[in-house]
Amino acid sequence: MATPISEHTEAVYLFSGDKLAREMLYPEFEAVLDGFVPVPEYAGRTAKAVYLTISPQLTISALVFFVIEFDTGGMADRRWNLPLQQLIQQASRGPDLGGGPVRLVCFSQCPVAWQQKHLWDPQMEPGRNSFVALRKAVARNRLGLVRSEPEPAPAAEREPEIAPKAAQQLKKVLHEHYSQEMRDRLARMLKEQRLRITTLANQQTRKIDKLNQTHQQRLQAYRDKVKQLQAQNSELTERLETLKENFDAQVQKIEGMREYFSHKLKAAHADENLQLQTLQENYEMELAARVHSATSELEERLEMREMELFYRHQQENNLKEEISRLRLENQTLLEQGGGQLLERLDTAGISFVAFHAGVGQLTVPPAEMAAYLDDPDTFAARALGVEPELYKGWLAHGRNPHCTGVDPNGNLCGRELPRVARPSDFHPGESDRCPAHQTLVTQRLAQ
Repeated sequence: MATPISEHTEAVYLFSGDKLAREMLYPEFEAVLDGFVPVPEYAGRTAKAVYLTISPQLTISALVFFVIEFDTGGMADRRWNLPLQQLIQQASRGPDLGGGPVRLVCFSQCPVAWQQKHLWDPQMEPGRNSFVALRKAVARNRLGLVRSEPEPAPAAEREPEIAPKAAQQLKKVLHEHYSQEMRDRLARMLKEQRLRITTLANQQTRKIDKLNQTHQQRLQAYRDKVKQLQAQNSELTERLETLKENFDAQVQKIEGMREYFSHKLKAAHADENLQLQTLQENYEMELAARVHSATSELEERLEMREMELFYRHQQENNLKEEISRLRLENQTLLEQGGGQLLERLDTAGISFVAFHAGVGQLTVPPAEMAAYLDDPDTFAARALGVEPELYKGWLAHGRNPHCTGVDPNGNLCGRELPRVARPSDFHPGESDRCPAHQTLVTQRLAQ
């Protein structure tokens, strides 16, 4: 059934990838928001959508590119409350889609900065242009809107012939009119190109941020591996030094015994062969006994050391199990005590928002409230996509940006450094070091 319109009509189009997947009038979209109509094809996904106003001549006059989340049942997120009409009223001009420059709100052109995270940028590449797809969809008119043609202007009476002076004046007026029109068209084209450049720049920035996060994760993994290998190397070096000291001590004892019995053998050389043989046997037996005693003592010490290490590992495991049990009890108490209140608040549409440096406003789901209360900084680091140690190091650097390097005498450098604005750009050992101590860190890693 066709829907007549006498003024601008509101509609919402849903995208799937780069193609339009669903069209609906705004009252139908309100029914989706109120939970009366599910959208199964977007269950458990975040959908890209466009709110647009359509003129009676079926041309687009305003656009808002926004995102909306759906749960596993295909129902819209109840906390979604983006003020589309207010954003349109504050929107800047965009490209001309057939009815003059449209009012445009997107990620790169948002009049309200804190609403930017709920928006997305349209595709402007040839063959994937979102504006072209929307203009064609409105022209197909699957929503059944009635096109209202503008009333033709009444035919003007034939005017008398224009005098030469009036013709010159008319020519001047027409020249100024078309010159102004060309300037306006050039200005619109420049604005479209600026929007395209801004959109491409934001896409590249998001790609660079993702690459930085991947680089930080790999770099942190390499640092952890280096620390582990250094610890193993230190442990093996200490053990080797201890064994060398014990071996040298045993060699000195055996060498002293050998000298003693050699001297004794030389002194008794003049005695009879029986006495010499007896001394040699006694020497060999005593030497074997001392070597056996020394070997047994070393083996006993090694066994005692292994037993100590075993008991220590056992105690560590018991402590870890106790910590896990206490955490589980704490989680159970939180779920039994405050969980019901959190569920009621969440059902009422109340969100828990916290502010963290480097992250901004952070929404804390009720199911993760216990994890957030245990360690807010770790929760913020995970939401930002960086390691907790890196985020905490960035916080310490942000409070007091100075060089943490030490000179050969063990004195802290303390030289002031420029503050790193984002955690993903912070590199421990580089961002918190002056150029002189950065060179020292590079030389140590190279060794």
